[in-house]
Amino acid sequence: MENEEKLILEETHNDDIGTADFSFDKLIKTFEELSSNSLIREIAATVPMKYSTGKIVNIHKQAANDSFETVSANLTVNTATSDPIQTGLSLEAVTDLKNQYGLDGYAVAANLLKGIVDAAENTAFMTFLDSNSLATPVLTLSDANSAEPSLFELTQRVQELVIKMNTPNFRTFNAFAVLPYKNAASISALSQYARGDEETKKQLVMSTIGQTKYYVNPDTTTTTAYVGLKSDDKKSMGASSVIMGTFAQEILRSTHVESFQAKVGILNRYATAVNPLSVSGAEMLMSFVVA
Repeated sequence: MENEEKLILEETHNDDIGTADFSFDKLIKTFEELSSNSLIREIAATVPMKYSTGKIVNIHKQAANDSFETVSANLTVNTATSDPIQTGLSLEAVTDLKNQYGLDGYAVAANLLKGIVDAAENTAFMTFLDSNSLATPVLTLSDANSAEPSLFELTQRVQELVIKMNTPNFRTFNAFAVLPYKNAASISALSQYARGDEETKKQLVMSTIGQTKYYVNPDTTTTTAYVGLKSDDKKSMGASSVIMGTFAQEILRSTHVESFQAKVGILNRYATAVNPLSVSGAEMLMSFVVA
């Protein structure tokens, strides 16, 4: 009897039972059907990459003599994104979700995985903006506890920078601003500005005011705002401050060394660069600290 009980226990813990009714292809398909809500995919002009390295080429007009020159920037897949993201999610857990919710179990798991990807991209993008933006003078709010004057002062500074980015060469007045977490409250406190249309009802989008779309910084500790240009055409690299090269995004299946459980990982490889038209004296990516 003891041997029989032991045999049943061993069979119950076999990984094959936990994943017998699981379709990995179905999880991949559900994941690929979901759109991303990360900031960089909202803001940047995107270009698919066939190889891990590439080059962006644009034509720049020189203000001094009205002549033209070719400018370029390298687009290289970041080595930090080459390592798979260890999600900690086991196929057994995904199977449990599937058995509990039916086909929606795949949607629950896929949404969780997409959220992990978005969070990783947001963290990397904030580091990119901080390293590549031109710092401008600090903005000291006259009354930080009052939403309306704070919003006016924030949007005024943003529009001043947008105008500056279009001087001496006009590019576009369509722009983006990533505001510090606590300052974004100025928008959410005023219902006439908060989330204007259906397109803005996304994870980190606060509102569209004029031709500028406002986002909230997912890092709650920063006091820096970032401003750049954002072309309506996601494939147009001429007017967008940030270029994103998409290379590979796929779900991986691996086995944990100690537990022998089948785990889900994510490979998300992409490249990020500032538009080569952004040169000294005509920067297309700027920032300011809000005091």
